[in-house]
Amino acid sequence: MKKRIIVSSGLFFLVLSIFLLGSLVSKSDLSNTKIAYTLHEKDDSIICVMDHDGSHKTKLTKGASPCWSPDGLKIAFAAEKNGNWDIFCMNADGTDITRLTTHPAEDVYPSWSPDGSMIAFNSERSGSSQIWRTNVTGGEGKETWGYNLTLLTKDTPHKRVNNFHSWSPNGLWLAFEADRDRDDPEIYLANAVDGSNQQRLTFTRALDEVPSWSPDSKQILFSSDMHGEPQSRNYDIYIMNIDGSNLRRLTKTDEAASNPSMSPDGSKIAFDLSTEEKSEIYVIDKDGSNPVCLGKGSDPAWSPFIKTKS
Repeated sequence: MKKRIIVSSGLFFLVLSIFLLGSLVSKSDLSNTKIAYTLHEKDDSIICVMDHDGSHKTKLTKGASPCWSPDGLKIAFAAEKNGNWDIFCMNADGTDITRLTTHPAEDVYPSWSPDGSMIAFNSERSGSSQIWRTNVTGGEGKETWGYNLTLLTKDTPHKRVNNFHSWSPNGLWLAFEADRDRDDPEIYLANAVDGSNQQRLTFTRALDEVPSWSPDSKQILFSSDMHGEPQSRNYDIYIMNIDGSNLRRLTKTDEAASNPSMSPDGSKIAFDLSTEEKSEIYVIDKDGSNPVCLGKGSDPAWSPFIKTKS
């Protein structure tokens, strides 16, 4: 039997008004969002940001795989220092760069928890690339990187990797890529707190890679070459429900479309389109229509609606 929810008419219309106003604002204006991305110049990878429409491009620092904090004020990223890749954090304008890991193994691909308290990242410190999670903040808001370090995935007998993860906006799940069954990666889910309840979502002979989330945590975007010859590496962007149902192809290219990232209102998707000669960032509508090229780059990460400092 369903429970009855009784709400006074005045309170109901107040809540409804706030909901409609918030929906109207968030779905009509992306002007206070930005896209972080990686620009490849000669032998360097550089973290850059630009406005949602591709304007005001700014170079910040050397590095790759940028990830926004939930308030949009900081960016976590991976960078190579003295021949070793580690996780770093900086303000969104490139200032106050802080090194977060110092392990001799390769630490890459950070993903921030929605409450800002934890970062998941890939590391080879266990012998193969696995997903780890650690707290960023401790008591009294102080940064205490390394507190409560947890291995979320474990090595299989054949050292299969688990990587390219993305934290769901509701904080419950990590979507990730794993090739634990064969030599072709599939998309999986795991509990974001302890890595339990792992679930396989795709079952193809294709390369299903780099998952990311819709803002409501109900859908997962990813890149796959399932439409062509097996493992052709002719990737396109796909979207599916969190249980793997309602799979849809959003792009149709002869190149490699990858690294999808959805805008915080759910209306747009950024991704990179690569050939052997170049990589460019495109934005499409959620249904795959109206592609617009924003310029050179890869690994786009769409910011949340950015809060201003008080």
